[in-house]
Amino acid sequence: MIELQTMDEIPIFTIVKIEAEETEIPMLTFYVKEDSIDEPEEISMEELTAYDRNLGIGDQVIIGPDETLFPLDMAENLGMFDEIDPLSQISETGPRQWQMEWMDNYMDALEELEDSTTRE
Repeated sequence: MIELQTMDEIPIFTIVKIEAEETEIPMLTFYVKEDSIDEPEEISMEELTAYDRNLGIGDQVIIGPDETLFPLDMAENLGMFDEIDPLSQISETGPRQWQMEWMDNYMDALEELEDSTTRE
């Protein structure tokens, strides 16, 4: 369960409107509103990313470090509500190693996804 004290430190927004953008890469503009703010804030992100995160009107989200929206359950799973900043755990001497490990994990996940879709 998400601890309330850490959630209070991170603004939580509600998606109030979604519009498609006319761009080369399919993009969506999300209008998000925090309870204490009257005017919605605009966040633009790739349609594929939004689809992967299953974002819809009425969903509660946070704005991540990459300026895209994350549903609360995904943000919690990624450690965004933790007291310790996950990026601070990366060694100063080995950012390239971290990047290579991340890419290996990403490619493994893609292979698993491909395998699961070709079996059906």
